Amino acid sequence: MKHVFIINPVSGKSDARALMPEIEAACGKAGVEPVFEITGAPKHAVEITRGHSAAGEAVRLYAVGGDGTLNEVFEGAWRYPNAEVASIPCGSGNDFVRSFGQPEDFLDFDAQLAGAAYPIDLIEVDGGVCAAITSTGLDAEVAYNIPKYRRIPLLGGTMAYNISIVEKLLKPLGKRLRVTIDGEAFEDTLLIATVCNAQHYGGGYQAGPMALLDDGVLDVILVKKISRLLIASVIGKYKRGNHWVNGAIDPGLSHLFTHRRAKEVLIEPTGTEPFILNVDGECGPAKRLFAKVMPKAARFVLPAAMVPNAPLLGK
Repeated sequence: MKHVFIINPVSGKSDARALMPEIEAACGKAGVEPVFEITGAPKHAVEITRGHSAAGEAVRLYAVGGDGTLNEVFEGAWRYPNAEVASIPCGSGNDFVRSFGQPEDFLDFDAQLAGAAYPIDLIEVDGGVCAAITSTGLDAEVAYNIPKYRRIPLLGGTMAYNISIVEKLLKPLGKRLRVTIDGEAFEDTLLIATVCNAQHYGGGYQAGPMALLDDGVLDVILVKKISRLLIASVIGKYKRGNHWVNGAIDPGLSHLFTHRRAKEVLIEPTGTEPFILNVDGECGPAKRLFAKVMPKAARFVLPAAMVPNAPLLGK
């Protein structure tokens, strides 16, 4: 099997190329000849992945970066049954791998090389695929504004995030949205609308604690518009996954949260203005959120000795 390490040098706080000596050492012990590819622009990882996958030989493609880099590698690889995708998480969020453990678990290069691939679902979205979560609402708007503040001297990641939240809370909250779930349509004023394939996003928010990566369905979490006085407590529970209790939405939050399982979801603003859309941590203006499950569309590598949850193995 060919082992290709696709490195995003601008992902996270440090240049991921610094990991190359450790990767080379692990490959040497495993008798593997590594191939290193360095991305130079958005979507470059898609091109690199397709080039190696289209050659036809068995290939394991390691996304060395954050969730955005991993998304691009999935996008380039999913059509090719000879391609496996692995994650070496060194971005700012590293949320996809949290469905299996902690990001640090995936930085054991010996275990990665000895790992095995398992079939997982993906989400079809406009213009590509999504591996973990796609969403719109307060979460996406806050994330979209963070880079604006990071450009200001002395404003680091946490400070930029906090200022972005304050800015959004000073403006009107909630948007009137038209939601269509497997053909059933309704309208509501929502603070957040999230479609989950995996469990985490936004740097550790456990929006979909019920989501399984191989069950052939998407988990939709809708959060109604709430007052500013309630936001801190409600979002705190949402971050920790505490809106989900004993296999269902917490009864004390059922008037604010809605959970549905679906094969296909369409969310649109009722007005003419676009909203901010998040796809695996990449945010920008869009006219709609479209999500359709792609059952067993990709193969994802888990490090050796990591025991997947039972549903992932199809047990």
